[in-house]
Amino acid sequence: MKPLRDFVLIKPCAPDEITEGGLFIPESARERSSKAEVVEVGNGTRHIEMEAKKGDKIFHIKGAGDEFIINGEPHYLIRQVDILSYVLNN
Repeated sequence: MKPLRDFVLIKPCAPDEITEGGLFIPESARERSSKAEVVEVGNGTRHIEMEAKKGDKIFHIKGAGDEFIINGEPHYLIRQVDILSYVLNN
């Protein structure tokens, strides 16, 4: 799938299984993670230059985008403006 314009295709990272305090979170209570990996990006528009790159790890607005199942795994199509921050590698 190749997004158009300023859309970004992302694959969510696995949600946390344990809280910071060490408590186990059952699968039924886990929320969709707002951390994801960029799978593919659109070409941008005349007014919007694409900053996101394939392979970037990001945090996005919770609940953003439409879900698509690709190869049996959930992916989301979001707009670049829905990206809140990039995860920097140390």
